[in-house]
Amino acid sequence: MARRTQSRFIFDIVENSRIFRHQFFVNGSRRAECTTCESRVPASEPYSYHWRNDIKNNRNYCIQLGPEEKQILKTIEDQAIEEFILCDGSITARTNDFLLDSGIDAVPQLLRFLSFGTDKLEASVGFYVDVKKERMYYESSPLNIEHHLDIGEAVDMIFSMLLEKISNYVLIHQKVPLEACVIRRMKVTVKRFCHSPKGKSLSVSKLPLQYQVKNAAECLGSESNKSSSDLLKLAETYLTQEVPGRPIPPNLKLNLYSFRVCSTSKELYAVPYLLRGDDVDNTPTFIIQTDVTGEIQGLLEVRNIRKFLRVDSQDRVFECRQCQSHFVDRVHFALHKQIACGRNFMVWHMDKDAIELHENCLPLPKEYFKYDWVGLASKRG
Repeated sequence: MARRTQSRFIFDIVENSRIFRHQFFVNGSRRAECTTCESRVPASEPYSYHWRNDIKNNRNYCIQLGPEEKQILKTIEDQAIEEFILCDGSITARTNDFLLDSGIDAVPQLLRFLSFGTDKLEASVGFYVDVKKERMYYESSPLNIEHHLDIGEAVDMIFSMLLEKISNYVLIHQKVPLEACVIRRMKVTVKRFCHSPKGKSLSVSKLPLQYQVKNAAECLGSESNKSSSDLLKLAETYLTQEVPGRPIPPNLKLNLYSFRVCSTSKELYAVPYLLRGDDVDNTPTFIIQTDVTGEIQGLLEVRNIRKFLRVDSQDRVFECRQCQSHFVDRVHFALHKQIACGRNFMVWHMDKDAIELHENCLPLPKEYFKYDWVGLASKRG
């Protein structure tokens, strides 16, 4: 299971500068201060100035799409492409390196790309496994990913459970450990649920799982007070039409927060974007929702900002009643339950010398993806 990372952030005022420092802890032990998150701005500037380069610098948080990439997404939709093969030789041949590079980089990058313009993804992962003189194919059951900031955790969960299943299977049937297996190829199956052409994306009302479990935020609805609704509309209008260097209107008497992903620990956390009220219990507070390219999609009201920001006191060791697995993080536990303890994972025996032939393939540009992904179309273009 993935290690559990927690963090805290602080702001220091040094002379005329405000310095953001991020301190993170792994499994409860203090590590050195994070250098990749540190930023310094004039103390008189809004907090948003700390994060204005996120889109350019943090590919763990957002991606950049040009006309060519958007055309590829259109082709994927038009040809109903749902299967993607990570080709042999795309990553170093050693199994451990292949799994590390594909789990941390290649698969999350593909899913972030495919998540653009969607309300959710339904994804499964399959490994081609050679052990002794046999070839097998192991595939996970589909997992729903409703927020692009959950992709890293979801991939980690799928990989962990797949490798556990493979390890148990080969130990029982081939009498060898997982280290005797060779894995150099994989398939990712992704069903995209695209935005409705009418109205806002449904994903605007969704938070990353890490913050969903806190139950500290809610969508503004008909029962919300008028002043909060008016402020939300004003703030959304300002944020979506923001001009660099333009001062934030003084009538925005609210507090705004945004999400960041640490480049070092890959951890998700929330930071202030605009603070206009010291009375946090009575100041309208919203979290900025963005898509995978960093474009603002809307705001979600946070009714208990203290609960929203702090480490959840209810985090403890959770035991799954179905399979007796243990977890120290409620996000991992929630993902484990979504995937039904891996009960629907599948394994097929294959002819090791068989050659797969696919007539209608879409190679994805390596200059963008770094790895040799090929989409397998079910329709002719």
